[in-house]
Amino acid sequence: MLAFIIPLKSSQVSSSWELVCKLFERTLKSVCNQTSTEYQVIVVCHEKPEIQFNSPQTIYLQVDFPIPGAEYASKEKDKMLKMQAGLLYAQKTNASHVMFVDADDCISKHIAKFVSQNLGKNGWFFGKGYDYREDTGVLCKRNRNLHLRTNTSHVVRIDLLRPEMKLLPDEVKRGSCVLYHIDTTRMLGERGRPLKILPFRGVIYVTDNGENMWWSQDSMGTGNNGIYKSILTMLKNLYQSLITQPVTDSIRDEFGLYKLSN
Repeated sequence: MLAFIIPLKSSQVSSSWELVCKLFERTLKSVCNQTSTEYQVIVVCHEKPEIQFNSPQTIYLQVDFPIPGAEYASKEKDKMLKMQAGLLYAQKTNASHVMFVDADDCISKHIAKFVSQNLGKNGWFFGKGYDYREDTGVLCKRNRNLHLRTNTSHVVRIDLLRPEMKLLPDEVKRGSCVLYHIDTTRMLGERGRPLKILPFRGVIYVTDNGENMWWSQDSMGTGNNGIYKSILTMLKNLYQSLITQPVTDSIRDEFGLYKLSN
């Protein structure tokens, strides 16, 4: 069985808790749209989100970690500690694999079934998928290295993550464990436990929604950094205009993507 682990930010560090809850509700609906019932969802949070959707396969694991500060490193630490807490909980169940899911992304409905048919495998990284700009509704196809862009990008056999389960809070940080998505595939390969590429598009990476952790950093908005962000935005918009595609009914059905109401 596959355990989806969703770390959710606190309302105390959210620009809009209402928006965070809307994004999370869409993510949860997407995750629970699996074609197989061989899955569970573990939401790790400070406060339970205010949503209407309920699923009997979802549990809310509330934690009392210190509320992170405004800086990126503090928020990243909070997220990784929640990922570890979800991993420790999943270990107590009959989960064979785990997948960490950011609380604003959408995933393919075929993932749980695929895992149930390949239980002995180490796991997979998501090379292919889509980016989706929440502000404009633009969908972009990504054909490689998507696992380096979003945390929603790996399925790993749970027993391969025992070193991460044993880490003390101060040891849970980028570069020291596979919980940070940029390191996951590389570090598991170095441990002799290589992942394969998922043979289909697994995720819609949702960006520009006002609550993305990296893009919302205040340090990017002033002085030379503000100019840097403006140039990055211009180049990103230009590139995305060249690779965009419509959100089709089949994509909506597979990933549970819909436009959020205002």
